[in-house]
Amino acid sequence: MSKVLKIFYDDIKDIFTNFALLIVIIALCILPSLYAWFNILASWDPYGNTGNVPIAVVNNDKGAVLADRSINVGDQLIKKLKDNDALGWRFVNSDTAKKGLESGKYYATIEIPKNFSSDLISIVSKDTKKAQIIYSVNEKINAIAPKITDKGASSIQGQINQTFIKTIGEIVFNLLNETGIKLQEELPKLTKIETSLRDVQNRFSTIDNTIDYASESIVKMNDVIDSLNKNMPLIEETITNASNLSSNVNSFLQNTQGSLTQISPILKRDLLALNSVSASAANSVTALIDAINSNYENAPQLIDDLSLKLNNLHNMSSSLVSFLNKLNQISHNQDLNNTINKLNNVNSKIETSLAYLNKIKDQVQANEQPSLDNLNKLLTVANDINAITAGILNNYDSSIKNPINNMFSQGITVSEDVGELLQNAKNEIPKVKSLLSSLSGFSENAQGTIDLANEKIPKAKTILNDFIDALDKINNGEDTKELINFLKNDVMTNANFIESPVDIVEHTLYPMTNYGASMTPFYTTLALWVGILLLTSLLTTEVHISHNDMDNLTNTYRPYQVYLGRGLTFLSLALVQGLIVSVGDIFLLKVKMDNPFLFVLICLFVSMVFNFIVYSLVSLFGNIGKAISVILLVLQVAGSGGTFPIQVTPKFFHFVYPFLPFTYGISAMREAIGGIYLPNLRIDLLVLSVFLIVAILINIFLKGPINRLFHKFVSRLEDSHLAE
Repeated sequence: MSKVLKIFYDDIKDIFTNFALLIVIIALCILPSLYAWFNILASWDPYGNTGNVPIAVVNNDKGAVLADRSINVGDQLIKKLKDNDALGWRFVNSDTAKKGLESGKYYATIEIPKNFSSDLISIVSKDTKKAQIIYSVNEKINAIAPKITDKGASSIQGQINQTFIKTIGEIVFNLLNETGIKLQEELPKLTKIETSLRDVQNRFSTIDNTIDYASESIVKMNDVIDSLNKNMPLIEETITNASNLSSNVNSFLQNTQGSLTQISPILKRDLLALNSVSASAANSVTALIDAINSNYENAPQLIDDLSLKLNNLHNMSSSLVSFLNKLNQISHNQDLNNTINKLNNVNSKIETSLAYLNKIKDQVQANEQPSLDNLNKLLTVANDINAITAGILNNYDSSIKNPINNMFSQGITVSEDVGELLQNAKNEIPKVKSLLSSLSGFSENAQGTIDLANEKIPKAKTILNDFIDALDKINNGEDTKELINFLKNDVMTNANFIESPVDIVEHTLYPMTNYGASMTPFYTTLALWVGILLLTSLLTTEVHISHNDMDNLTNTYRPYQVYLGRGLTFLSLALVQGLIVSVGDIFLLKVKMDNPFLFVLICLFVSMVFNFIVYSLVSLFGNIGKAISVILLVLQVAGSGGTFPIQVTPKFFHFVYPFLPFTYGISAMREAIGGIYLPNLRIDLLVLSVFLIVAILINIFLKGPINRLFHKFVSRLEDSHLAE
């Protein structure tokens, strides 16, 4: 061991006593760092400066018309590109773009043809034609620039697709919006039709009674005919007088019922509005409670909105009570009393709600926390109001409509039947006299007609009932309301969703601040290997003695002693190289690292491993070892995954990748820069340790035999006067 240390001591002494050697050693320690630093700086943030890459953009789009709307996708794209600094867009004409591309002024050109918009909207025609953008690139200018400009062309294609989809979406949703509004406007007409059909439906019982009565009457017809013949003069006079009276009564009742028929849907609509406002008020109370509990600033506005809703609700309810009271006075049975009492109860609860709300408002304005008891009471009363209005609405037919109709339907039915009978009788009296003689035969056929009516009327009832049910679902069904709400949705919101239905949420694991930080492990590792190559190129791995003492070399130093002694010298210089380059990465280049101290330690360890690999090869094989080290350098630059992912390289590099020291040196440094994943770091350090141990053991045990084996070859090489 003393001889090993003596060699190391003599080497250090030579370095510090020989000025020329000291200058060379200092240069050898610094030069590899410069190699790493300049390369890292050159690749610090290349993709952050792509805004300086000039690309010519030519817009020849003439535009098109879709659904009476002018569209020019080219112009819209140019507006977006002017706000886009991803690349250096230059907006020029066709001639300027062509000349600039040929001369190298522009890396690429993108031309939007004149029929671009018309081709896009051809999707709505029978002759669909894909729109095109003309992308031209000058690939000889730079190797990487075409990849950047390709990305720009793809970005433009994506923006065009989004712009087109959004434009078409706006047109479609505008049409749907108009459809929804029209559908909502037509619903009251369907309600009137439904009401009229229900009137017909209610008359079926009268029709059935009439048919039954007719059937019974036929049996007595013959007797009646005889009686009519005898009393015809008296009948004629009576019919005339009764017809006049019936006409007056019928006119009065018809006018009255017509007014009620128009009023009935309005009443139901008002009740619907009353229930809707009460439901909205209940929801507003819930929203107010949430706002107050969450200290939202919009609580005062919610209180004002709720107060307005409750006042509107009170006005609507009071109007309905006034109108129903007037109708109720017509009927002796007072059929509307129950509904009026419920609406009066609603008014009372509304007044109670307003009182609670005013207390809450005063507390909020005074910056006090409103009473939880008042809030809960307000919510309870609001829900009670909604429940009462919903009950009135659900029982509309039985509690409001039917009582009103019953007031007049019986009188109208009787007056219509009597009036029609009298008028027909009056008109037909001249014929009756001539027909009475033939009515006996008619009575026989009349029974068959009644039987046919009894058969067909039930089918007519079923068809009418089904039709009324369908109309009721359309008028009052939730599906119809949801359809209208969907069609009336905000156009721009829907169009923006169609334009971009998916947002990417990006999460970065082990972040690298920039491209320079990502490339630091590769260039630092490369610099360490180059540094050892420079050391072995300028410094010898052997201990020089005079030719007279050549025969005593074995007795003076054994091969392993020479290897270890001179190896300590190389190791010391390699560690200095590693320290300079790692500290320079941190403090000179200011590369952001997760663990700077660990990065320095890893660089020192990698430098030590590389030192013994290269030094061992040169110690064993001389200049051949240097050549092997250069070959290893070339293989590792391409096959270590330092720049491109190893998966995109040829298969040969996939095979050698696990056996290259660069692979594990780069990986270990990435752990220190981006963040440590301990299992990976353990593997990296373990494999590097294996490389280190194998290199040392081979030299310790095989340096002597291998040196003797290659001695003649090396001597002949040196005799050429060309080799070292």
